[in-house]
Amino acid sequence: MAWVAQINLDRTVDDVIVVNAERKAHDWASYLAETMPDLPELIKTGEPTQQQKAAINTAAHVGDVFRFKLFDRDAKLVLISDELGMPLEPGARSDHNGHASMVLSTGVSQIDVNDGTRKANRPDLYVEAYVPVLGADGAPIGVVEVYLDQTPLAGLFRDNFLELAALLGFVLIATFSVPFGAYIAKMRQQMRTGEKVRLLSSFDQLTGLYNRVTFFQTVDQRRQARDLDIAGSAVIYIDVDKFKTINDTFGHKIGDEFLRHVGNAISSHLGRGELAARFGGDEFVILSTGRSQQEVAEMIDSLRATVSEPVRLDGIAITGHLSLGVYMDEGVDLSLQERLHKADVALYQAKLLGRNTYAFFSPELEDRIARRKHVEESVLLGLAADRFAVHFQPLVDPETQQVAGFEALLRLTDVHGENIPPSEFIPIAEESGEIQGIGNWVLSEAIRAAIEWPDHLFVSVNLSTRQFEDGKLVETIRSMLLDSGLSPSRLELEVTESLIVEHSDMVSDQLLALRDLGISLAMDDFGTGYSSLGYLWKFNFNKLKIDRSFIRSLSESDNKSKHILDAIIMLGHKLDMKVTAEGIETAEEAEALHPFACDHFQGFYYGRPMPSSELAGFLLSRALGPLKRASGEASPGTRRSA
Repeated sequence: MAWVAQINLDRTVDDVIVVNAERKAHDWASYLAETMPDLPELIKTGEPTQQQKAAINTAAHVGDVFRFKLFDRDAKLVLISDELGMPLEPGARSDHNGHASMVLSTGVSQIDVNDGTRKANRPDLYVEAYVPVLGADGAPIGVVEVYLDQTPLAGLFRDNFLELAALLGFVLIATFSVPFGAYIAKMRQQMRTGEKVRLLSSFDQLTGLYNRVTFFQTVDQRRQARDLDIAGSAVIYIDVDKFKTINDTFGHKIGDEFLRHVGNAISSHLGRGELAARFGGDEFVILSTGRSQQEVAEMIDSLRATVSEPVRLDGIAITGHLSLGVYMDEGVDLSLQERLHKADVALYQAKLLGRNTYAFFSPELEDRIARRKHVEESVLLGLAADRFAVHFQPLVDPETQQVAGFEALLRLTDVHGENIPPSEFIPIAEESGEIQGIGNWVLSEAIRAAIEWPDHLFVSVNLSTRQFEDGKLVETIRSMLLDSGLSPSRLELEVTESLIVEHSDMVSDQLLALRDLGISLAMDDFGTGYSSLGYLWKFNFNKLKIDRSFIRSLSESDNKSKHILDAIIMLGHKLDMKVTAEGIETAEEAEALHPFACDHFQGFYYGRPMPSSELAGFLLSRALGPLKRASGEASPGTRRSA
């Protein structure tokens, strides 16, 4: 029995101390409520009168108590007994205490046993007991954290425990009560464990907020009790911007502390009756009640400002931001799950706007986001599902009316076989990073097709900014040319002015290396952006492609656009560059361009983009007679893709 007692001594002492401290803390809280003049006002203001200060000094030395803290009904610290007249720590009045919040939410006391041997002004063994402070009507008006000196009790218990345990052992053995005592102890332990499990399963342990399950349960219970009307509430979906970067850069410990900072900020912005939960990871939800749209926006601005303030964690200053989506509509009967979905749609829009902002849901927004997600899915599955295709549009020599080459243009169909315009899927492919793999596939398909053409025909392929990022573009193209046997002089690569100007350092060496391979470089859409002559000289381009906007302007009576077009063509020729006029859709436009001495014409008038399987027939038909306009009417704005 003595051996068993020695093994379980520490655990038993802690159990006895917890039970004893909880009882004493509750008794002391009752004593405080009875003896403290105007306690509710003290909890509300945190500023004691002289009479209250005297009562505080007395109460702080009753029994085993040597110190206490007071928290209000929102679990915010308002007073420390041994620091009267001293300012509270920064943020103390705005941050919610996790233990105090749990006591107010559950009514269950929170007891912590602490070793004070290495702490200044602390007993060797003491307890911090969080218990509710009850008002005259029996309802909680706050929480008190009572500091109890348990050193004498622990010493007494340890000194006498083994002897008492041996004596009790003989008595218990004699009376056959050992099994009964073990059963009682086990039952009590199971009850305590059950209560802890209930709390752990109801609240997010990191932030003290509800978890997803409890959030839905609480909303349902309050709706059944007619204490909550979600039709008049705002559902706010929150995501921490680039939280993965914080985790990867500073570690999960710092990441958890930052999430706790976000949780505290959210808690401090909740009004009476409002709910908040952490749904998992870096996702949070607020159910805000009784606020207008303007008031919701003001609350969100304040919350974003609080979270964006630098917070120092383990000596590291961390700054983070939030993206938020809001749904509120009193005129629609929707479930909470449906409202969360619409708030999530608005959150998606906030991220598209560049993050660190918020967006309110609208039906138009839902349609737009649904369309974007449909296109995103089509892009992500495009290569694997064989939904991408490369079509080729002819470039024509205006003097001979013969085909000089083809531009490779990317096409995409969705799961239903519907065409998705390049203006939709190209930007999404670039944002997602998929354009790098797609772009390499286009290069491979274009080279594979061109090797089957007559030797005098070239193929032109557009390049995206993202294809330059990993620095492997030159080697990739060199390998493709070697594997296919296509002469580098038959490959033309098109880049835009914006790519060169905005990413000069990243692309300059690679463009020059491609030029050295013997590949032709073309500046696409010249005249619509920066029109920087310095880059034309620096990279020694082989071709200028004049944007369609100049071709459309030829029909205007003002001759200024014609003079500009003539100057651009003359400049290109002076710099030993060929010039292509693209986007020619009518015979009138083709006729108007003939005096300007362009080297190549391109547009629907000379041929629509077509799959490689149709090129042989197209070339054969043109070899038998003058090149004429391809069948079908052109549609402005549908000319090409990058």
